[in-house]
Amino acid sequence: MEHKKIGLKEKLAYASVNFGNIPIMTVINGYLLIFYTNICGLDPAACATLFLIARILDGLMDPLVGYAIDHLPNTRFGRFRPSLIVGTVLCSLNFLLLWFGPMLATSGKLVIAYISYLLIGFNFPIMDVSLNSLLPVMTTDDKERNTLSSIKGVIYAIGALAFGVAAPLILGNISNRQGYVRLILISTTIIFIFSIIGTLGVKERVKPQTGKRYGIKELFKFLGQKPVYITFLTILFFTIGNNIVSTINTFFFTYIMGSLKLLSIVTLVTCVTLIFGTVLVGRLAAKHGKKKMFLIGLAILSFSSIIRFIDVRSVPLLILSSLIAGIGSGFVAPLIYGIQADNTDYIELKMNQRAEGAIASLSSFISQFATGIGGAIPGYLLTFAKFDSTASVQSEGVNTVIILCALVIPTIINLIGVVIFGKGYPITKEELEKQNELLTLRRSKDF
Repeated sequence: MEHKKIGLKEKLAYASVNFGNIPIMTVINGYLLIFYTNICGLDPAACATLFLIARILDGLMDPLVGYAIDHLPNTRFGRFRPSLIVGTVLCSLNFLLLWFGPMLATSGKLVIAYISYLLIGFNFPIMDVSLNSLLPVMTTDDKERNTLSSIKGVIYAIGALAFGVAAPLILGNISNRQGYVRLILISTTIIFIFSIIGTLGVKERVKPQTGKRYGIKELFKFLGQKPVYITFLTILFFTIGNNIVSTINTFFFTYIMGSLKLLSIVTLVTCVTLIFGTVLVGRLAAKHGKKKMFLIGLAILSFSSIIRFIDVRSVPLLILSSLIAGIGSGFVAPLIYGIQADNTDYIELKMNQRAEGAIASLSSFISQFATGIGGAIPGYLLTFAKFDSTASVQSEGVNTVIILCALVIPTIINLIGVVIFGKGYPITKEELEKQNELLTLRRSKDF
């Protein structure tokens, strides 16, 4: 069963459950800061502190959530599907509170923002860790894993396209209260329906080894394995850079480019090549290895930002950069999950333990911690530059900060990630082939 080919119906279900996961962090990353400042009247620095504190706490919580999920009983529905359904329900309710709580409150807006944002830091890992744990237990076949990784990447591209194009059009402008209401209700509906339907349609085939449950001490040993912590650091830097851009983009297109709707066009352009890159990278990774193609993707992303330094307000350069960035993102996004599945197998080979939840918790930690850092940096810098949410035109200092966050800081952070992964990640194509052979031999003996 571990090597059974996955049918079209199950692949569509896997696509559905991944699509349902997209709106939570996509909408939070792109619109929560400007929603809190321009709709709820909160100070950018206060929001930045909230994002930072919450994500530090999440960093402590996520490995424990992964540990708990790995130790759930193996039911006839599997280990991860029941917790994924529970996480979906909790996240859907929490997502509504995160936005409507501060907006509707007549006082204590910041307190409500703290409570709801801290809660999402607990509830989202239940959903996200369970989702990211599915790929390693659906199949052990490397080609099928590459296919599932590509499906995940394509769906994330489609999701980014859908929300990137639709959100600015739904809002109209960054101070449209009713636009935010529509956006949040639509997003919550997608989270709930797509996640539940998708969860019910996938299967868990790779069963945990009897008597091989790990303890808390071993959990931290997993995180100390070189492939795991190098991947962790690389994706952390990459995701922080991405979240800085996501957080500042609404400000950039409103105050620098003069049109929030232009963001829809740029997102559409990016996603055209992103889908192409995502479809292409599976074949390239099979031929050249995940490590090499992941590094090429990061390098392409860095180049796409660098060419915009020529003229940050040039629309043609912005479009060209977006086309190039789409290819880079199409390489990087799906490979992240395939690399994490390989890391799970690495731990099984070296430590004779299955730890899908522990490895997946890194993904959730990165997503949440990077959201905090990525939201905090623009928030603090905007306050330092004296951002005025009531002004239609900002000062030169504010505009400089916006450009710094949109281009300079993310480029530097991304290049650091390239160096870390290129120098440190040990699982090359050849090493992965040896790893798979050894695991197949061990599993056949155990069987």
